Amino acid sequence: MDFRDVRAGRVVLVPHCAANQNARLAGCAERPAAVVELVAGLMDRRIGICQMPCPELMVLGLDREGVNIYDALDAPAARAACRRMARDLCRQVRQYLDGGVAVLGVLGKNGSPSCGVEETWRERRGPGMGVFVQELAAELTERGIALPLAGTMDAEPDAALAVVDEWLAARAGPP
Repeated sequence: MDFRDVRAGRVVLVPHCAANQNARLAGCAERPAAVVELVAGLMDRRIGICQMPCPELMVLGLDREGVNIYDALDAPAARAACRRMARDLCRQVRQYLDGGVAVLGVLGKNGSPSCGVEETWRERRGPGMGVFVQELAAELTERGIALPLAGTMDAEPDAALAVVDEWLAARAGPP
């Protein structure tokens, strides 16, 4: 296939809730619809958005209030579901890579029991990866796909975009 058209040929994987706050746990949405600054910033940089699945929504449903989400996702059947979602996402990443599209990296959501990269949530916020990101990292490694992972916060879209800018600069090489 010849993909020489107007596409920029770059994507970033983003948490589902960055583009759809409706997936968030009741009382946790920080925006009416999406993290507009992040979405607009990626569009301004001509970077496509690969929206990751929301394991919390897919496994536990929208009404998750009162559930220890990390522990619920860490249960064997739920973890297996997270692994399947990670496997499907890695197939998508492989399609992009095989088609010549640069997958710049994975933006996770720090503090999330599923998508946290440097920080997750169990009984409280603390160090560690969320369950889905653990499975995604393992699946990427298993498939020999090296992608940087960075934790972001809805309230800090400029910091997330700075990470993306670093990824872009690293791809460009020395000046």
